[in-house]
Amino acid sequence: MHRQTHRIRAFLPGLLALTLAGVPWAGSAWAAEQAVLNGPDGKVVNLTATMLAALPPTEATTAYRSSKGIEAGVYKGVLLWDLLQAEGILDQDHKTALRHVLLVTAGDGHQVAFSIGEIAPDFGNRPILLAYEMNGAPIPDGLRMVVPGDLRGARHIKDITTLDWR
Repeated sequence: MHRQTHRIRAFLPGLLALTLAGVPWAGSAWAAEQAVLNGPDGKVVNLTATMLAALPPTEATTAYRSSKGIEAGVYKGVLLWDLLQAEGILDQDHKTALRHVLLVTAGDGHQVAFSIGEIAPDFGNRPILLAYEMNGAPIPDGLRMVVPGDLRGARHIKDITTLDWR
């Protein structure tokens, strides 16, 4: 019986690796954590790895200046517009939707507001990304907003905890 138990134990890590290989962020710190999207009328959406992986992925190559110098990378994630649309948060009336912003908050309290007009395909059409990978690997400090075209990194907010519809 002891030999059989050892074989099972030896087999389990390989099985676990195969099972988790298709799950983004498996084994990363973010896999166990969540960010929350607070929508209109009290709607709450838990942003999990599985939920985000079900949405169409987008990649963006970007570089920006931060306090640490130039930071560059290839980011993979979900367009902010696509996320809001998939969760039924966007109003069908464009004029109503244009009155709103999404306030993004990081774990350290840093906040950035993105206007709906800025990300709407019919208006600003900015491909702002809720990223979960950088250079092909999970982002170790959680979800990150990626704003292609921004020369400074202040809106590349990391360790996102909440996205609030206002």
